[in-house]
Amino acid sequence: MSFNPPVCVWLKRDLRVADHAALAAAVDRSRGGCVFAVFLYEPEVLGQLERQASHTAFQAECLRDLEPALGRLGIRLVTRNGEAVAMLERLRSESGFTMLVSHEETGTGVTYARDRRVRRWAREAGIAFLELPQTGVVRRLASRDGWNRRWEDRMESPQATVPVHMGGSGLATIARLETCGILGCRDLGVPPDTKDRQRGGEPAARELLDDFLTRRGRHYAGGISSPVTAAAACSRLSPHLTFGTLSMRAVWQASEAKRLEVVAAAGLAVSPTNRETLRAWQRSLRAVQSRLHWHCHFMQKLEDEPAIEFQNMLRAADGLREGEVNPERLMAWQVGRTGYPLVDACMRSLLATGWLAFRMRAMLVSFAAYSLWLHWRPVGLHLARHFLDFEPGIHWSQMQMQSGTTGINTLRIYNPTKQARDQDPHGIFIRRWLPALAGVPDLYVHEPWTMPTDVQQAVGCRIGSDYPAPIVDHAAAVREAKRRLALARGSDPARAQAREVARRHGSRRDRRGAMQQDRVRHTLPREGGDDPRPAAQVIRDPQRRLPFADDEPPG
Repeated sequence: MSFNPPVCVWLKRDLRVADHAALAAAVDRSRGGCVFAVFLYEPEVLGQLERQASHTAFQAECLRDLEPALGRLGIRLVTRNGEAVAMLERLRSESGFTMLVSHEETGTGVTYARDRRVRRWAREAGIAFLELPQTGVVRRLASRDGWNRRWEDRMESPQATVPVHMGGSGLATIARLETCGILGCRDLGVPPDTKDRQRGGEPAARELLDDFLTRRGRHYAGGISSPVTAAAACSRLSPHLTFGTLSMRAVWQASEAKRLEVVAAAGLAVSPTNRETLRAWQRSLRAVQSRLHWHCHFMQKLEDEPAIEFQNMLRAADGLREGEVNPERLMAWQVGRTGYPLVDACMRSLLATGWLAFRMRAMLVSFAAYSLWLHWRPVGLHLARHFLDFEPGIHWSQMQMQSGTTGINTLRIYNPTKQARDQDPHGIFIRRWLPALAGVPDLYVHEPWTMPTDVQQAVGCRIGSDYPAPIVDHAAAVREAKRRLALARGSDPARAQAREVARRHGSRRDRRGAMQQDRVRHTLPREGGDDPRPAAQVIRDPQRRLPFADDEPPG
């Protein structure tokens, strides 16, 4: 009887069994051999500056749910602790696998270098290494032209089904492989996770998606900007997309099924109440699907240019902030003691929960970049550590966009006091996270430094003691920031660089077949919020749902 070597599936950030192309391909190509999965605890990955205990704890929850789910498919999960190439080579010698299958990953500089080492090892060891896409990101993309259509084609393709695979030659060998089990923070020497955060795992992800598309999602459009309502109105799926407990395609197809259901119901609606409810669903689903596009659009930037994790996209911006490190300002921002209530409340909420709505994230970066004149790299590292949903491609692209160093985006400067009044008019969120302001009247809660001394004494909040005075004059700081950026971006070399950035990373509109397509105008939320703006008039295939307007960030 011939021996067919086993196939090894290398799991990274794809901790699920549903719509798992790598698992499905491994079973399909096993040809009578068995299939096993490996997850590696890599010291260099665990030691990244972006890593925090909450990521390790969430990952452990995902793996605890994944192990029995794989077992029900006849696939054993083996875990090892060590450097990737060394661990894979050891597994190869122990199991005899000759094919390694994984999903493509657009990760950090550390994981990018690791993947290159693994590919080189596989070539030298004669291992067939199959890497499959799991998002709309295209590896080795020659041009952004046609990217939107390719994204939609991927999202609309059938989901991968992993069949039960209970037999196969080599099963006894795989059963004897050593495994280090599911490791948590204590096992890995990581400080304990203290965040009040979302739970990991594929069942939790599925439950969250179902709840969003049956109940909470109606309030998405119009509810995701204010920190008072965003926690419930947002999908909260981002950590699950980051760790791969849900596939992007599964979320897209579920949202599309809901959209079709709503469209059908709208044709039968009679009462004004029902019609308004369905209109709310339509607005929200349109916004959700737009952000799924933008999720991959931003990741594609890092895939195409890994250096943007470390250096300005617009090289004319080099030297603007690098030489002006201000540790006092950075620390005040990091701990939520800038004297601007909404900025501080957002930071303290993030430190406690690991999550924040997009508009508030953008405001934090805007304040750091323009009001405090801090470089995006240390700011981004702090946020990455505390965002449970840290996705490198989105994160570093957004850090540069919100800091004004892409050269192709309008400067997005948030006034923290205006945002506080607009998004938390009664100070509910502010008072929750800043107990020192609990007794401050609504009149002063957004600008507590304007309180008369007698009011400060009466409410027990002395500015400069119980709560800090503003660390900078926002208006003056922003004027100076605009002046410096205008000088950096206004030269002829800077404009030439900006054109190259746009050519390489800018979004495209597909106008093929324009004579047969409908010209439509849509309104999409701007800056992740509920401020409507008319999207550029676009040519759209009637069978495609969404326009793709420039600079719309993911929510």
